[in-house]
Amino acid sequence: MGKQKHKKDGKGVFAIAGSVSGAGSIISAHNVCHSICLAVVALLSVFGIFVSADILMWLQDYNLFFWTMGVAFLAISLAIYYKMPCCISTKMILFNVGLLIIGLPFLATFNIVLWLIGGYIVLLSISWLIIEKFEIRAR
Repeated sequence: MGKQKHKKDGKGVFAIAGSVSGAGSIISAHNVCHSICLAVVALLSVFGIFVSADILMWLQDYNLFFWTMGVAFLAISLAIYYKMPCCISTKMILFNVGLLIIGLPFLATFNIVLWLIGGYIVLLSISWLIIEKFEIRAR
């Protein structure tokens, strides 16, 4: 019984990079940032470390930087997708676009509209992935 050698295709690396860029863009949304801070505080308290709830508040000053970094990584992902369409998942790119729209730091007055549009795009990409997985298993 010989072992089969699998060729690494690099999809995992690009999918992870795309996810990190999308997740980085959503840091600019205050509610999500606040939830992350509270989760860190809760996790630290499990280990007996008690801190105030604004431990990661310094990240709020860099929200534009994180969002811009997310857009830059998305642009790189789109360029790679244009050159080699089979290397990056279309669903992940769509997911990251939705996260970038949710975390858009410039239009605070339209925050609910951006959350609805971005959330719809994120849900669309997730449902597309789930439908595709169930179709593959059904065959």
